[in-house]
Amino acid sequence: MDAEYSSGQRLLVVTQVGTLEGVFVSMDPSHNRLTLTEVVLHPSGKKMEGFSHYYRSEVISVCILDPGANAGVSTESEAAGNLNLVHEDQQAVQPGKVKESAFLKPMSRDTAMNCSNLSEEEYDALNKLVNNHVLIKHVGDEFRKAVEDIKAEPVVGLSMEGAIFGRSSQVSLVSIATPSRAFLFDIYILGDAAFDNGLRNILESETVVKVVHNCRIVSDYLYQKHRVAIFGVFDTQLTDLRLTKLGYGQVPCSGRSLNQCLRIYLNLPENLIYRPQIHDRSTEMEIGALKSSVFLLQLREKLWKEMWRLFYRYVDVFLSVVRDSDDAEARQHMANPAKVPSALFALFDEP
Repeated sequence: MDAEYSSGQRLLVVTQVGTLEGVFVSMDPSHNRLTLTEVVLHPSGKKMEGFSHYYRSEVISVCILDPGANAGVSTESEAAGNLNLVHEDQQAVQPGKVKESAFLKPMSRDTAMNCSNLSEEEYDALNKLVNNHVLIKHVGDEFRKAVEDIKAEPVVGLSMEGAIFGRSSQVSLVSIATPSRAFLFDIYILGDAAFDNGLRNILESETVVKVVHNCRIVSDYLYQKHRVAIFGVFDTQLTDLRLTKLGYGQVPCSGRSLNQCLRIYLNLPENLIYRPQIHDRSTEMEIGALKSSVFLLQLREKLWKEMWRLFYRYVDVFLSVVRDSDDAEARQHMANPAKVPSALFALFDEP
């Protein structure tokens, strides 16, 4: 993006969420935002109307397409030294050729969003929540105190160990994490009493947001086994699917697992991610359930920020759609200021 382009040049752009081509419109003075029109997404061939903006933080590489070439054929590429954005292992592109792995295939969904490492302090705080959890096996003062503490929180993480098969499952542990405490309810011992004495109210509450990954299975289990209709859910799998659709251009055929999302959005190391095994001991299952509920809170924060980041791309269209147009188009906008810009329809891309 540090190179200079001419109006009307067709560029092939590799971003963190996929590959596209479009006609160069402008570059902001600091070379941090590239504006294109007539954008085509690859490999779907989907066309984007109006102006599309791409930022330095999301662009991996840019190359100029030969005016007479078909889409995806490059005659010139920027040097990695000029871009300061190209991966170190990306090889130079020979004239008249495009390295298939770099340009013709969309970026992997595993690199679809701006990942951020948790700091050492954040790692320590998460591990502290896991290690200092409260294990509850009986309905008593400790149980009631836990329920009150959870009800006082606007957002909690929810994990159910053993709910993988929905109504055919037998959940043994329910973990609920708040920002300051993690609770583990032993459902094998508590049984329906856990739900009848407070958990049902929490799960059915719309004021306490439960962060869940793939709530379909959890919802099925709770309703079929305990007649609990869970509400007030922030589903991290569904949010990931939506973000991938917005940034990648299409809905994936399958959703990511919680572990995949934790690696992608939080860059969690392998030793912090629980991988259930058939012969896991009860202690390992407890730690797994606790980690899931605790990490879900952090995952929601990252997904929430990502949703807002995309929202501000919509705002950017509003800021620039008239400003960057020629006089004739600007007059059209001003003649009907209530009309929604076509560029927004392309970004919203609602089915």
